[in-house]
Amino acid sequence: MAKRVHLFDWHKEHAKKIEEFAGWEMPIWYSSIKEEHLAVRNAVGVFDVSHMGEIVFRGKDALKFLQYVTTNDVSKPPAISGTYTLVLNERGAIKDETLVFNMGNDEYFMVCDADAFEKLYAWFTYLKRTIEQFTKLDLEIELKTYDIAMFAVQGPKARDLAQDLFGIDINEMWWFQARWVELDGVKMLLSRSGYTGENGFEVYIEDANPYHPDESKRGEPEKALHVWERILEEGKKYGIKPAGLGARDTLRLEAGYTLYGNETKELQLLSTDIDEVTPLQANLEFAIYWDKDFIGKDALLKQKERGLGRKLVHFKMVDKGIPREGYKVYANGELIGEVTSGTLSPLLGIGIGIAFVKEEYAKPGIEIEVDIRGQRKKAVTVTPPFYDPKKYGLFRET
Repeated sequence: MAKRVHLFDWHKEHAKKIEEFAGWEMPIWYSSIKEEHLAVRNAVGVFDVSHMGEIVFRGKDALKFLQYVTTNDVSKPPAISGTYTLVLNERGAIKDETLVFNMGNDEYFMVCDADAFEKLYAWFTYLKRTIEQFTKLDLEIELKTYDIAMFAVQGPKARDLAQDLFGIDINEMWWFQARWVELDGVKMLLSRSGYTGENGFEVYIEDANPYHPDESKRGEPEKALHVWERILEEGKKYGIKPAGLGARDTLRLEAGYTLYGNETKELQLLSTDIDEVTPLQANLEFAIYWDKDFIGKDALLKQKERGLGRKLVHFKMVDKGIPREGYKVYANGELIGEVTSGTLSPLLGIGIGIAFVKEEYAKPGIEIEVDIRGQRKKAVTVTPPFYDPKKYGLFRET
């Protein structure tokens, strides 16, 4: 049976399309993907992303453990702020892309993908048990996914909405900085973050969940529903739209962001000492802090010496056509790779996509062809984002 978020009943009443995604029944759109997409690019939208996973680490050994199981330096940010980091398997492939918040007092809060949190929790608890066979650990690991509602408010008007709701200027916060806020007596964690390329914030609210797998924890999500409806009410003057996973995907694609399960994954290629997909192949080396030991580091160092074989690249269509996952990519008549994500950009009106291709073709300005329903359509590789960053996105100038 598919999992359900706290506000599933609200979405069932208001969304035009609900489908299963990563094991969760989620709203895909309320009005249309294009309308919701453009609301986020030009004004503001709100997403219920409570299907995202949350894992809490507590204890004096929590930081040491996280430094070993993730790639980035999670010791650097002060409380309360987060670090984008990766979890790898022993052979260098990406188990998930995560965000780890230092909450202070030896507590850390990890946000992970909807279809990865269960395997990550199992992985971490397995590692903890293994280490404890040899040494004592002051570490508690708790899965909180079903207890926390998460909403993402995104778009150029998100700053104004945060000011109205919480009396704070999110532009005075650095990216991934967080703080505790209250709205009508409801306490929540707010971080300046998002997955759309736009300015915005995300809130985390611990509340009862009518669909919690533990029947003893089931109840009405009064706090989460109140905050969701207040966001929509206060956002009316800015043209806010509730947005589903359809727009979330087209927005992240326009921004050039990877999606776990498409661009990042572990293929479990057991016949080799280097698995795929690695951070080096996925252009995520910025999330690696090389001056520490972490699971998967040795495999990445070997890959640096041997070469990547294939690498991620972004492309836009020159000919008319919409690229989709699994479509083959060619250059000079040679098969060089495969599309991992693709769509028709609601903002630009052209096909855009991400692909893994042979390493020598993974640079901007290369003419390629995408096989779309048996016809090879011209495209060109580009540097993301696909939109003009002076006109749209977090760093827009207008």
